[in-house]
Amino acid sequence: MNIHLRTASLEDAPFLTDVVIKATLAQGRFPDDADLDEYRAGFEEWTEETVSGKYPNVSLSVVTLDGVSVGRFRVVRDTESITLAGIQLLPEHQNKEIGSVLVKQLIEEAVEKGIPLQLAVEKNNPDAERFYRRLGFVQIDEGKDEYHLEYRPGMRNI
Repeated sequence: MNIHLRTASLEDAPFLTDVVIKATLAQGRFPDDADLDEYRAGFEEWTEETVSGKYPNVSLSVVTLDGVSVGRFRVVRDTESITLAGIQLLPEHQNKEIGSVLVKQLIEEAVEKGIPLQLAVEKNNPDAERFYRRLGFVQIDEGKDEYHLEYRPGMRNI
């Protein structure tokens, strides 16, 4: 299983948008009244802005498995922390250890740098919450719709 990250380009914006929509639909997490065409247009525009460098310290990648594009991986890095800002895989590629491999690589990077790895997970996404907690993330805060989790090097995360 060859999992790689490839820096996203403008040409990848439609694919990356599709990944997010398909993954969210498969999880049943879009509201019944969601306008998917409007969502698609806005998300694709935001993706293009991200790829174009509008947001500092953000890397947006296409996840590939054996040379086939299967997902989206967005990370924000600064000197104080690493933030996993988005990981989505096409539904047919979920639960195959791809996400675990990628998140474990980020954990290794955080440990090497001695900084925390942070993320937010939506409260209506219990599968993702369980996934991150299994990898050693602990809750550090809570918003209206999200849990804020962190993996801190040197902290007992299990």
